Amino acid sequence: MEVSLACLARLQLFHQMSVPFENLDNFTDRKKIIQHEALYEQIVTNKRGGWCHELNGGFSWLLEQLGFTVSVISAQYYNPELEEFCKVFDHMVLIVELAGQKYLLDVGFGNISQPSEPIRLAENSVHNITGGIYKMERRNGWWCLLQRDRDVVGHHRPKENKALIAETWTVLYKFDEVARKVEEFQERCEEYQTYLETMILSFIPIAIIKSENGGLVNTLIGDRFTTVRLQDNADIRVNRLNLETEDYNKILRETFSISLPQQLDIEKIMKPLKTEHY
Repeated sequence: MEVSLACLARLQLFHQMSVPFENLDNFTDRKKIIQHEALYEQIVTNKRGGWCHELNGGFSWLLEQLGFTVSVISAQYYNPELEEFCKVFDHMVLIVELAGQKYLLDVGFGNISQPSEPIRLAENSVHNITGGIYKMERRNGWWCLLQRDRDVVGHHRPKENKALIAETWTVLYKFDEVARKVEEFQERCEEYQTYLETMILSFIPIAIIKSENGGLVNTLIGDRFTTVRLQDNADIRVNRLNLETEDYNKILRETFSISLPQQLDIEKIMKPLKTEHY
């Protein structure tokens, strides 16, 4: 195996097509452990996914074993409703250095907007890749990752459909270049499992995985299964709503390769949550 940008890009894409982003431990009472050995057992041995702390934490170890120079980095999501960034250790990303150039990698964003290729760390660098156009900006000493807004067709909430006229950009998150250890994210990870009752990641089951070389994203959010085809400038969605428990767990097995020891009763979970959050 060669330590190259082409190899790095293949690894990033194949990871997103093989390992789902998912938060199902929140509904099975399994405590997450952010340590390399535990993450290997979880993802490789037990064939499960996870969220950013687990996916990028495990991926960092893989890259190290293959000979890449990688740093684990704390990033902070931008909340457009509150117009502020979330806390430190809220998100984990990776920086890989190749031939003197640094690249941002992220296999745990938990969103259809997740880049499928490395993003060059250079001010105002623009990357047009499958799923969107991204660019890096420097703001007050931080790196900020932005994505160009896209047309949306077939959203399950019709008011979210849009056809853009002007070019606009959305900030996804900010980060510095301070190298961290994966264990430093344990406390924030535990907060996601126990304290953050107002965040969708804490109270609605989520699973996301890509296919077709990154051009199709399968999402299972609550009792809604959505496939999103990523065209040049648009996200084309097809939805199956109000899944019953049997269908929900069948999709988990067949699309996400997740077989839980005890199936999730999605109808029971979602019954009190039919609100504007969903």
